[in-house]
Amino acid sequence: MNVTPLIDVLLALVVILMVTAPLAIKRLPLPLGSQPIDAPMPRTLGLSVLSTGELYLEGHAVSRAELASALSLEARMPKPAMLEIRSDADTPYAKVADALAVARGSGIEGIQIEGTRAK
Repeated sequence: MNVTPLIDVLLALVVILMVTAPLAIKRLPLPLGSQPIDAPMPRTLGLSVLSTGELYLEGHAVSRAELASALSLEARMPKPAMLEIRSDADTPYAKVADALAVARGSGIEGIQIEGTRAK
């Protein structure tokens, strides 16, 4: 069996792919950091979600309603704080998602989620 035509076709396909691949790549312009290096870190609010579903805002136990009102009050500030959500390793996802939904519904824009690896 003569494989020379097969090799010719494969080489032609490789050349075609080498020519068209750079044309298919779309560049995504990303903004460069504009803050100076000495800029102060933004204020953060710590929200802890325990595996039992209890919520702690800055170390104080709060209900969902209290959390929503405190975060909506913070969202109306001239420079609102960044919300940092922390959870235990064995906290169910639904409880963290519920706290995240309350935070997003309150209007706060800066939200970080800090994960914990299970041991």
